[in-house]
Amino acid sequence: MRYHVFTTPILIGALCGVSACMTLPTDRDVPEIAERYTHRNLNECTSWLTSHVTGYTYCASPAFAVTSVKYDDGIAGGTADELDETMLDLEGLSTNGQVVYDRVCKACHQANGEGMAGIWPPLAGAGEYYGTPQNHARIVVHGLSGEIVVKGETYNGVMPAQGGLLSDYEIAAVLTYVRHSWGNNDGIVTPEDVAAVR
Repeated sequence: MRYHVFTTPILIGALCGVSACMTLPTDRDVPEIAERYTHRNLNECTSWLTSHVTGYTYCASPAFAVTSVKYDDGIAGGTADELDETMLDLEGLSTNGQVVYDRVCKACHQANGEGMAGIWPPLAGAGEYYGTPQNHARIVVHGLSGEIVVKGETYNGVMPAQGGLLSDYEIAAVLTYVRHSWGNNDGIVTPEDVAAVR
């Protein structure tokens, strides 16, 4: 009797824990890959992609481990503790939301909110899809998988749940930023909206 050993990244991660037996070959990255997957080697992952350029497997959707970063405007971009959670108006939520977007969402949905055709859906002009504040919060808190159609294009990927990684305020802020960027004008999301769907 013959036994076959499957060595796909997901199975390896399931059998021995990603941090225990898998290191990613970041020392051999080409610049294109290094730039696209700047967050790829944090030892935790929910989604893997194989680069057609290098042939190596990269973490596409990790749990984000964020260090404190100071931006030119003086707003800290690290943990929820560094955001001013008393800022609950549109301007305050959006300002803090951009910080969260830049460190959590931009890698996939891009700086312009347009996503990547066929891979990550756009957020710009997608209000009809994400809908009400609580529906939008539900997508971020619980994640999303399976086939969806956004702005007439079909996507069939996985967005990992962020509810365990981000606070109610962080999610409210980033969604408010999204709902008022790139031509969107879809109202604010409050921390109470987020709490209601957890």
